[in-house]
Amino acid sequence: MASAIFNFFLPSLCPRCHEAPGPILCLSCHDALPRIAHPCSCCGATRLSATAPCHTCDDRGLAHIDRVHAAMLYVGTASELIGNAKAGAKPAAIAALSVLLPLPETPIHAIIPVPPSPGRRPGPHLATACARWAAHQLKVPCLHILRCTRHAREQHRLSRADRARNVSGLFTCRGTAPERVLLVDDILTSGATASAAAAALRQAGARRIIATFLCRTP
Repeated sequence: MASAIFNFFLPSLCPRCHEAPGPILCLSCHDALPRIAHPCSCCGATRLSATAPCHTCDDRGLAHIDRVHAAMLYVGTASELIGNAKAGAKPAAIAALSVLLPLPETPIHAIIPVPPSPGRRPGPHLATACARWAAHQLKVPCLHILRCTRHAREQHRLSRADRARNVSGLFTCRGTAPERVLLVDDILTSGATASAAAAALRQAGARRIIATFLCRTP
């Protein structure tokens, strides 16, 4: 019975092409992922070369965050999969995406996901699923200590400045944060949400914050 339920929610097919064996991405779909060439370690954007300065952040990075990792550009196959995982709440897509989350090589003490927005529809939360996978891989706790203090407007139609104002003070931290944390979210655009979350962690005692994302918008 348990096996039948597992196969129903996580079918043994590639969650993108639905033809090759799964449940993770098949080799063809994996190769189609839009990887970031020469990613900036300060903001996750694409550099012109490994040694070129970042034209997106001028090597200044994101506020309150020491280092950024992003796996893919939010286009094509990656955008399709994240749409299935978030809007469609499809467990197979969530599982396939979780294993793509970049993990740091430096030691950390805990994984902390950016929490879901208040009032979101019921169902799996992609950032939380990714954080739990990362915690399992790195053998550190996944701590759900960030809380939203209020409802914020949706970010996607706001300017960069308005995004920062919209999420300023949005998060609070319950208790004391570990000294070295990995902050997890699904999509990085302006970085305003991640910076607001990191600000709350700093106030709660975090000394080094690495942020990791599945996707960076071009």
